[in-house]
Amino acid sequence: MYSQTEKEIERLKNGIVAAFATPFVDDLEDYVWEAIFSYMKDIPLIDTLTNTRRKLLFDVIDKENAIGWSAKALRTTVNPLSEFELVIQRADIFKKAVALGFDALNLASPTDQLGKALLKHWYEGKVYPDAKNQHVVDKRVCILLKSRNLKRFALYEDRLEEYKQDDLEWHWTDDSRTGLQGIRKEDGFCIFRWYPNQKQLFERFTLPENAPIFDLNPRRLQLALSIDLLLEALNRL
Repeated sequence: MYSQTEKEIERLKNGIVAAFATPFVDDLEDYVWEAIFSYMKDIPLIDTLTNTRRKLLFDVIDKENAIGWSAKALRTTVNPLSEFELVIQRADIFKKAVALGFDALNLASPTDQLGKALLKHWYEGKVYPDAKNQHVVDKRVCILLKSRNLKRFALYEDRLEEYKQDDLEWHWTDDSRTGLQGIRKEDGFCIFRWYPNQKQLFERFTLPENAPIFDLNPRRLQLALSIDLLLEALNRL
């Protein structure tokens, strides 16, 4: 888990307040969160007005230091040690079995083979190629957690974990085989969930006790005033 400076936390709070002050923003996710995090880190934003948006893993990049962050945002319970999960990839390992190096895969396949295919699909099919394409050496994630009422927030910033097959054991949640779990051997924590029907791979996290958690009371600018202020600022450029 990476720590942030007081200045970065202050910029994070200011970015959230400024985003919600704009009546056009109803939530902090996707490009809005990427913009806030770029402001927090004081690095250039990958502007979608001047750059074609590509479906690559790292949404925010510090080119000078070769750091890349996969940026996610989630509404959930925001408390120290709370657990949360996010979809990280659509992984149709049955359809792509041959390309992944298996003769065939199905629900009856050994769970360790399914797990190995999922890790290969995620890391060799997405993480490593995108890191090379985007010139990222230091691979990280930055996740904004938001309470349901959008008044409490937390930041999870950590390295993008690179698990090996030996780090995990895989088993079905129950006899129906509707969900496959990747369990971390060292502590028994469920790291991955995969659902064959939706083909979605989830990664699970725990918010550390020392993660920054803070309360804000976002307010809106009146719509016409917001437009006037933005247009005035544009005219000064």
